[in-house]
Amino acid sequence: MHAGVYGANASGASRWPTAYLIVAGVLTAAGALLNAGVFFISVFATDDCSPQNPAFRCTGTGILMMMGLPWLGLAAAAGAALAAAAWWHGGQVWWGLPAGALLYAAGLAATWSVMTSS
Repeated sequence: MHAGVYGANASGASRWPTAYLIVAGVLTAAGALLNAGVFFISVFATDDCSPQNPAFRCTGTGILMMMGLPWLGLAAAAGAALAAAAWWHGGQVWWGLPAGALLYAAGLAATWSVMTSS
């Protein structure tokens, strides 16, 4: 057992900026809510699927991509935000939020391209 008191490792705890983590958490929760809406919309993307309309979105791979890409984008966005917080040096942590937003938008754009494929 080491001879320390509560907060003895304050230098390690100060590496995680609290305000940034709260903002990243709120944005991740908002992304999860938006993903639920995208999931609802993607259910209707296969309404016109038939043997006469062999669109990519009607295949098993297309359906799995419509369901998985928004969540993959959200996971990548949250990972980018946490990676920025882990490598925080001198207040440069906030760059992780726009990077995460771009990754999340890429996931939504890929999902939209699958939903509108013909």
